[in-house]
Amino acid sequence: MDRALHPARAPRLGHVALPARRPVELAGFYRELLGLELVRTADNDLGGTMALLSGAPREEDHELVFLTRPEAAHVALRVRRAADLARIHDRLRERNVEVITALDVGHALSVFIRDPEGNIVELYCATGRPR
Repeated sequence: MDRALHPARAPRLGHVALPARRPVELAGFYRELLGLELVRTADNDLGGTMALLSGAPREEDHELVFLTRPEAAHVALRVRRAADLARIHDRLRERNVEVITALDVGHALSVFIRDPEGNIVELYCATGRPR
């Protein structure tokens, strides 16, 4: 039996996180060129110094992230519901997929995995809780 999510509930692209030597300066390039909005900057152990941008901040908090830690570069796929994320997490365990970490950051639940090629993929869902 195929246990894949129904296409109507399949994950959608949420954001892309790319390495940058100077994230805030690079964000300025994308603001000027494409009109993306700098949503915020952050600095933490996971991504280093980060600049988060969005073309539609009311719809998606951030769609493009620049970070100084290249090992934290990833693609994020958004699922609609926590139940979908739990179902995916179960399938990851069944298939022995490497789960790097699972996080509850308040406004989102995330599971970070490594795909068969070694790419980092974040699977997440919004919780509806405030940022």
